[in-house]
Amino acid sequence: MKKWYSSNIKNEILLWFFIVSILPLLFIFILYYFNLKSDYEQHAQKYLTQILNEKVKITNNYINNLKSQLETISLFPITKEQLKKYKKDFSTDKLKNIYQENQFFENLLLKYNYYDMFVIDTKGDVLYTVKKESDLYENLLSGPLKDSGLAWVFKKSKSSLKTEISTFSYYAPSSAKASFIATPIFDKNKIIGVLAFQISEKELFKMIVNYEGLGKSGEIVAGYLDKDGNIISAIPLRHVKDAFENSFVLQSSSKSNKKIPVREALEGKNGCGISVDYRDIKIYAAWKYVQSLGWGMVVKMDYEEIMQPAYNRALINLLILFFVTLFIVIAIIIVTKHIVTPVDILIKRVKSLSNNDTIGTISDERVELNNEIGTLFKTFNDMSKSLYNSRKIIKDYATELESKVELRTKELQISKDELEKTNEKMKRYLDVIDKYVITSSTDLDGIITEVSEAFCKISGYKKAELIGKKHDILRHPATENSFYEELWETITKGKIWHGEIKNLKKDGSYYWVDAIVSPTFNKEDKIEGYSSIRQDITDRKRAQKLSITDPLTKIYNRIHLEESFKEELNRAKRYKTNFSVILLDIDHFKEVNDTYGHDIGDEVLIDIAKILKQNIRATDILGRWGGEEFLIILPQTDILETGLLAEKLRMAIENNTFDKIGKKTCSFGVSEFKESDESSKNIVKRADNALYKAKDLGRNRVVISKE
Repeated sequence: MKKWYSSNIKNEILLWFFIVSILPLLFIFILYYFNLKSDYEQHAQKYLTQILNEKVKITNNYINNLKSQLETISLFPITKEQLKKYKKDFSTDKLKNIYQENQFFENLLLKYNYYDMFVIDTKGDVLYTVKKESDLYENLLSGPLKDSGLAWVFKKSKSSLKTEISTFSYYAPSSAKASFIATPIFDKNKIIGVLAFQISEKELFKMIVNYEGLGKSGEIVAGYLDKDGNIISAIPLRHVKDAFENSFVLQSSSKSNKKIPVREALEGKNGCGISVDYRDIKIYAAWKYVQSLGWGMVVKMDYEEIMQPAYNRALINLLILFFVTLFIVIAIIIVTKHIVTPVDILIKRVKSLSNNDTIGTISDERVELNNEIGTLFKTFNDMSKSLYNSRKIIKDYATELESKVELRTKELQISKDELEKTNEKMKRYLDVIDKYVITSSTDLDGIITEVSEAFCKISGYKKAELIGKKHDILRHPATENSFYEELWETITKGKIWHGEIKNLKKDGSYYWVDAIVSPTFNKEDKIEGYSSIRQDITDRKRAQKLSITDPLTKIYNRIHLEESFKEELNRAKRYKTNFSVILLDIDHFKEVNDTYGHDIGDEVLIDIAKILKQNIRATDILGRWGGEEFLIILPQTDILETGLLAEKLRMAIENNTFDKIGKKTCSFGVSEFKESDESSKNIVKRADNALYKAKDLGRNRVVISKE
């Protein structure tokens, strides 16, 4: 059966114009639509993950600061004295005297915005609260509050001898849900009671529950597991009224096999992607486990709201495609008619000429002989006349072609010899690269398929030990997962990754390399594996570390402290944040050197550096300022919190017994950043003045700058 389009050239032209014009446009539109959806999903992933990380960081910082403040207050002598006095008054029924000396605790409550503070003895008696609610004088082990969150955190802290925190649950004395933080109070290494805070839910929710930038459907969800395995809402919800107050169930235990994001987070699985929420609505979400509270936290938006801009853009482009297609079809019809009509005339005349078996000229009044079709007519007339001459030309050309083939064969032989020499030279070059350049190749799953001899030499492994393994065999334990996640995210997108990596040798030692990792592509331009080239930079990294480290105490030197000051000043001015400084000096240190010698003096400096490092936060910057002076920069910390930390450090040094010399004390000066400060000079000067005032007042004390 003859195909409909092959019987007429006009139909065939229309068909091929459709194939080469319309189909590519449709394909491009489909590709554009799916790429557009992918772009919006990737943007949502980054945006929601960023908001989630900020909320988790703020929450963890808030809880950790509360714990740190509680632990510091529990170390104060006045806290221990008040506890002992309350116990004595409680035992003698002198309850009216219990509130005579509570100004210290009330000031702390106002300063840090706790809801309430509790002093509890080891028997579980609530001896003191600032709010004076019905929980005062109750026993947490046998009284009506024995099943409360306060009783739970008291028993937990007392048994673990550590700071503990409870989840939010209904607390009758406050007629609301409450969470508690508790820490033991020690006297001469013996627990004498427990100090507890009742967290202000308003302060916590003010930091977390903020829907700015999350559109109409966006929501922040946090939940925890109750004793029955149900997931309970830990914060107010946007789409459920009074969810927090009514302990709204985000997912019951009977549906735990259906993994919604908040359950994934509670199982410790951090991630992001398309899912459904507690309303059974399709969403795009990012989720993470909040370790400080035992919550699973989710930042989400309805999938339809995220993709609506993509749908709108796709619709506009579809309309554009329709009108472009319509224009092309009309143009094709006009062009086809203009071309095909003269060709039809030519075909009729050629058939007529073929039937008469005559050679002659062709003419037609409807064909303009000065255009392309006219040229075709004339060419056909000349074709039969030139046939004989063409056969002779072909024969002569064949003879000439044989001669050229023979000559070309000789040239190819010469080229072959030169190619063999080039291959031999290239083989030598490759041997040099294999011996001296650190290279490796992997498949799509990261399985090593090839390594150079230089790679084996620096890592200490043989090729047989590396082929078939992943690069995890070289991973240094100090390298975080996020580092490798960022590397894989880059190369799987077809991009080149460049950075520095700390690797582990077979013998347990480490080395540093400057690495370039790039994807390799097949003929279809698809990624088929990855290759890397590395340079050994171990010596450079070691020299870099030595340049910012004090060689005696192994903490930062003054050069690094000066650079850190510049960074903190810029951050404080740019983001309107605060930071403080502690400057301390060892009292009568010259006597140590004069009496015991400089070696013992160096040991004292090393021990004090260790004590300081063990009692500060990971974000604080500790360094040796000069001689027996040490300096600590505390980012995002006000002067009162810094003063509390300085007192904690002073007590830790005072209570330490140093080898050879026994006891030693230090004097402390504390200052904070002011908007008028243009450099570290003024901040350090104020701390130095406070330090000298501490010296003048008799040493072994903390003085806070009031300048």
